[in-house]
Amino acid sequence: MKKILLIILLSLAAIPVFSETITKVAVLDYSRILSAFYKDSQAVRELEEMKNQFQQESNRIQSEISLLEERKLNAENDGNNTKALELDNQIFEKKKFMRDYIRVKNSQLTELNKNLSQNNALVREIIQEVEFVAESGGYSIVLKKTDPNLLWWNFEVDITEQVLQRLMTKMR
Repeated sequence: MKKILLIILLSLAAIPVFSETITKVAVLDYSRILSAFYKDSQAVRELEEMKNQFQQESNRIQSEISLLEERKLNAENDGNNTKALELDNQIFEKKKFMRDYIRVKNSQLTELNKNLSQNNALVREIIQEVEFVAESGGYSIVLKKTDPNLLWWNFEVDITEQVLQRLMTKMR
């Protein structure tokens, strides 16, 4: 009887020790946070502006090529082979310029996009707020909701809204 009582007392004494070692896990919808704040970033606005300029310039060059092709067709229909040959050379040069322009701009956009995702101050700020919310809530680990190994979670461990609120407060 004394042994059973001793085992029960030892078990009860060990419960607080084990409960302190439990790791709290939170989940976060990182893509929701990025989509909410990424578009307001200066770097993202610059990237979007560069994309728009690239598209407008590509459209302008393509319009010039179409106009030259139309003029070449008219010259051929009029029997002016000299003019048609001259226009054909211009079309060739414009198309070459367009290919080079697209190659260079795509390279620039790719590099800018890569730098944006790696060195963005906004991403660091988001991580900082996630860390604050996690530590304040006693969470040791924060997982992305999109983690394929995450099968189920209770909405109570979702800290996405708290992080969003902190970021919104900070940006005002």
